[in-house]
Amino acid sequence: MKKLFAIGIAAALSLGLLSGCGSGTAAAPSAGPEGSADPEGTQGAWTSVEDLKGKRIAVQESTTGNDVAKEIEGAEVSTFKAAAQCAMELLNGRVDCVIIDTNSAQALVAANPDKLELLPFPASEESETYAIATQKNDEGAVLAAEFNTAMATLKENGTFDALVAKYIAKDDSVTLPELPAVDNPKGAIVMGTNCEFEPFEFLASDGTPTGFDVDYVKYLCAEMGYTVTIENMDFDALIPALQSGRIDFIAAGLTRNKEREENANFTDGYYEAVQSIIVAK
Repeated sequence: MKKLFAIGIAAALSLGLLSGCGSGTAAAPSAGPEGSADPEGTQGAWTSVEDLKGKRIAVQESTTGNDVAKEIEGAEVSTFKAAAQCAMELLNGRVDCVIIDTNSAQALVAANPDKLELLPFPASEESETYAIATQKNDEGAVLAAEFNTAMATLKENGTFDALVAKYIAKDDSVTLPELPAVDNPKGAIVMGTNCEFEPFEFLASDGTPTGFDVDYVKYLCAEMGYTVTIENMDFDALIPALQSGRIDFIAAGLTRNKEREENANFTDGYYEAVQSIIVAK
């Protein structure tokens, strides 16, 4: 992914940044005017995925949203490196909707509540399971098993639920437990991620990776006895980076599926997600 080093999705979608991205003023397409993504004002009448037939759909490449969109009859699917880029296409009237995981969809809408909205039905009835991917070898299998043990511990001691409350439920009153120090680490391991997927991974105001997955991994690795460093890269580069040994594991809101299981070991699932549809108001 050609990284959109916006300072968080909200900042990337603020009107000031959008108007300075070289694609014109980011006015929301409204029903009726010439150039609108929805010239007949029909989006409000969409009641099912059937209504997306033949529409222009933006998705983040190599994601489940991409797979779902490709199955919609007659759809013109455009792929982008970042969720924020998909939203900009929608705001500028070049697509009719965006298909993306629900939590990221909510973050995009929250950044522009007067411009974007979620449709009240999912893009797919099938849910997906996020899991951590490790290398497809014996060492990767051992690491996945270590992650599973640590994941169970964080679930039992309440750390996982606190992270969900903070990042997913947006409960600002949540105080996360102190991150345990790793006094005698087993070694250093490298996490690969893509910081274009709020609230799971995104860039903080100082440009450092943050989000649910980032903090979750820090607690997991502390529990396992490793120090961890984070590599931010294109989403579609993650599996190749894992295969080449550039990274030791992936935590990036990564859906576990049969195709990916051919190239990586996976931990137990830690989060269930569905695909949502964003339109312009």
